Amino acid sequence: MNISTHWLRHAALTLVLTALAGCATMQPAANVQSSSTAEVNQQHLKSIASINHFGIQGRIGVQTDNRGFSGSTRWSHAPDSDSMAIFSPLGSQVATIDASSDDGVILVADGKTYKADDTETLTQQTLGWRLPMQGLPDWVLGRPSANNLDSTSEWDASGRLTKLSQDGWNIEYSDYVAASGFQLPRKITLRSIDGYNALASQKASPKIVLKLVVERWDVIAEPLPIK
Repeated sequence: MNISTHWLRHAALTLVLTALAGCATMQPAANVQSSSTAEVNQQHLKSIASINHFGIQGRIGVQTDNRGFSGSTRWSHAPDSDSMAIFSPLGSQVATIDASSDDGVILVADGKTYKADDTETLTQQTLGWRLPMQGLPDWVLGRPSANNLDSTSEWDASGRLTKLSQDGWNIEYSDYVAASGFQLPRKITLRSIDGYNALASQKASPKIVLKLVVERWDVIAEPLPIK
C-alpha cells in the first residue's frame, strides 16, 4: 500500500467517526429544546391564568350537516355568568343567551323565551347547533378547560396553543393578537368529534364546525390567590 492510499483511507475513517460523534451530540440538544418549549407553554398559561372576566366582539360562523350560519357576536363572561348576543349579517339580533350557575340558561329567539339547565342542549334545540359554553370560556382564551382535565394539546415556540382536543372538540388556533398585555387568540376553529355528545349519554350528534374571529378583546385580570 502506498502512502497516498493509506492517507486517503485514514482521512475517510476520520470523517465517518466525526459524523457519528456529531449525531451522538445532536440528540440531547433536541431533548433540551422540547423541554424548553414545554416550559414556555407553562409560562404562557400562567400569564393568562388570572383572566376571569372578559368581553369580546367578533364574527361567528357555524356549519352543520344540514345548515350554516354566519354573523357577529358580543359576549361578556364572568366566573358565574355569561351573556352572549348573536346577530345576523345584516345586524338584526338572532338570539341572546344568558347563563348563570344559579338560574340555568335562558335563550331568547324569534320573540320566544326558552330555558334549560345547559347551553348545549338549549342551543341544539332552538338554533340547531350546539354551543359548548362549558369549555368555551377557557378555550377562547387559548387554554384547556379546568372543567375537564382530559386533553391533548400542541403549542408554538411562544408557548401559545395551536391545537387542543378536549371534551369532544378539536380546537385550532390560527392567529393571536396582543390585548391588554396578553397574547390572546384572534382566530379559532372548533370541530366536534363525530358521534360525541357529553351531555347526551354519548349518543351520536351532528358534526359541527364553529369559527370565531375576535375583533376586540376587553380583559380584566385578577390577582391569583397565594398558595
